[in-house]
Amino acid sequence: MSIVQEGKMVLENEVRIEHMTWRDVKEAVKEANGVALLPVGAVEEHGPHLPLGTDSLETIEIGIRAAREAQVVICPPIWYGNSRGFMDFPGTLTVGPDALKAFAKDILHSLLAHGFDKPVILDGHGGNYGVFDLLAEEIHLERKVLVCHVRAWDMATLPKPAEIPAYDGHGGYSETSVMMYLCPDDVHRTEFTDSRPEIDLTRYGAGFPAPSSMMARGAAVIPLSMGEMVAHGHHGDPSLATPERGQALIEAKTSALVEFLKALKANQIVRRRR
Repeated sequence: MSIVQEGKMVLENEVRIEHMTWRDVKEAVKEANGVALLPVGAVEEHGPHLPLGTDSLETIEIGIRAAREAQVVICPPIWYGNSRGFMDFPGTLTVGPDALKAFAKDILHSLLAHGFDKPVILDGHGGNYGVFDLLAEEIHLERKVLVCHVRAWDMATLPKPAEIPAYDGHGGYSETSVMMYLCPDDVHRTEFTDSRPEIDLTRYGAGFPAPSSMMARGAAVIPLSMGEMVAHGHHGDPSLATPERGQALIEAKTSALVEFLKALKANQIVRRRR
């Protein structure tokens, strides 16, 4: 089973490594020109209205769509992430940074061993970003290969309407819109609550995890648990969300990721050789 087969209908799962045999993977390495996606999300609370797997579900969906269009390989996802700051709320399952980094590193080394020399960590959870920035640098210095850490939430976005509050963020307008589009039955509309952060970090402070872009601008990072910021576990007013907005966000992020993957696959990322 190759990624592209002339005269044969291409199935949706042909880019997914778990559906391949080892012979299929050997061919897929060549056809993907060494590009493989490793999606990583989180299982954590997103307020009383959204499912615990929100970050993973969105990241996997974007990854599958982009891998299919760019004709690269996507690996089975890592569902769990660094969610220690969300443990105030039941259902959050967290992995420590060292364990997460070691686990992902072994997977990336496996991909490299089989010829995927341009692996991409597709990260869908803000609590993971420091872990994977360090991991990508570490493997690059060890192996001199291109290891990319793609922050899915930063790939693309759309301007927010004026009525969206500045404190909108985790579990708010955007994430609720995405879940209304992807998993409408898992969105509990009767639990919608406008949730404003109950903190004051002064003009120098930046919360971590950041409740919104407004709170992330300070120079002094002050780690806080989610329960120290808000009562309900989310930031913003989910009642403003719409499935149409969710679809637009998914499509924008997918399009940007496809553009990047095609450039990576075509060796358009150039570095000076030493």
